[in-house]
Amino acid sequence: MIEKLEEVIKKVTSPANRIGTFLGATSKETAHIVVGGADYFCNIDPRIPLAKLKKGTRVLVNEAFVIVGDLGFETAGPVTKITEVIDKDRLRVGSEHGLQSMVLQRSADLAHSTLKSGDEVRVDSNYRMALETLSSTKSHEHYLDNVPELPWEKVGGQEAALQAIKDAIELPLLHADLFQKFQHATPKGFLLYGPPGCGKTLIGKATAYNLTKQLREKTGAEMQEYFMHVKGPEILNMWVGESERMVREIFATAREKRGEGFMPFLFIDEAESILGTRRASRHSNILSTLVPMFCSEMDGIDSLNDVVIILASNRADLIDPAILRPGRIDRKIKVNRPDKEGAREIYGIYLTDDLPYDGVLAKEVDGLAASIERLIERFVDWQFTRRDENKFLEVTLRSGRERYFPYYRRHRRLAQADRLRPRKRRQNFACQTGLRRASACNLWRDLMPAKGK
Repeated sequence: MIEKLEEVIKKVTSPANRIGTFLGATSKETAHIVVGGADYFCNIDPRIPLAKLKKGTRVLVNEAFVIVGDLGFETAGPVTKITEVIDKDRLRVGSEHGLQSMVLQRSADLAHSTLKSGDEVRVDSNYRMALETLSSTKSHEHYLDNVPELPWEKVGGQEAALQAIKDAIELPLLHADLFQKFQHATPKGFLLYGPPGCGKTLIGKATAYNLTKQLREKTGAEMQEYFMHVKGPEILNMWVGESERMVREIFATAREKRGEGFMPFLFIDEAESILGTRRASRHSNILSTLVPMFCSEMDGIDSLNDVVIILASNRADLIDPAILRPGRIDRKIKVNRPDKEGAREIYGIYLTDDLPYDGVLAKEVDGLAASIERLIERFVDWQFTRRDENKFLEVTLRSGRERYFPYYRRHRRLAQADRLRPRKRRQNFACQTGLRRASACNLWRDLMPAKGK
């Protein structure tokens, strides 16, 4: 009973042990540790095998500063970002501009890990060791988009655009020796521009699939496309420098994937939102720094052999000329609306035999294929037939602006024009038919068909 009481008294009166970070062994019996920011060369309890102590692990230190226990790696701690990999054992972390930066050592678990600038690491409480690599909270893996099996035959109604892409992208990569022989510069990417909903994104994915497939067949190496679908507004950020940092990380990710054997494709949708024309202004604009950053990153790319850049925009006239100059994005490909033959081709791609069709179609003609062809003809004829529902009037103002009015709503539009516009402004309308200084009422009256016709 007395012995138990003495043992309890010894426990409650003994001083608390300290927790330090093991930095390495200096000899067979001593070690280098840091406790509370101070370094110590201390002894090791013989009962603790020195070989099992890992660099960066937590150790228990008694009042004599002797290592008496191994607590393993810390599970929590501050997180910082790597700005430079100095050598195989040291990392520079902190500010990218060198302010308040520190040099850390790698722990035993990170000794053979591949680290790069921009990676986030967890640090011990003494800020001496990088313990663990963390996935970035803004990882650009969410930009990755799956590319389905998409041969050129599955893209309908865009023969001219597809042929232009083949001439601009496929030929330099598949016949690199000829381009080198004639010293012909290869482009770094191309711009797809045209009305919305005409297949620009689909063409970009088809380019990634077909180009990677042909390179795989030519070289015989296992190669897979890495399609990064970046929407322009996703890059914009209210904080100064964040948008530029995201552009740097996107290009760094593309180069890294190229080194891993992938064929990276950087598809930037709505490119005019981040690469718009810079203008002189007294106020700071994000485009004044974002466009030069994009240009500098593009200048570091060795043509199509590194990264294939594809821009898509509905307003190509708003993109800065520095982006579209020769040596950067010097191929501009128009994606037009499909014509009647193109629409028939698109319907033929998507109206397949495995879809459920009404039994009435099979009764009209013999066979399902003939029924589908008849259905496609009906769709195309209905879509391209001129009716009052799809007629419109194109009116040009004297200022040069154009207005479009649905033809079958002419009475309601006329009423709105009479109610909202002063009488003096009605004389500012002019039509492409040659009418000048006609009032809004006379313009509509001249263009409307007479009764009984």
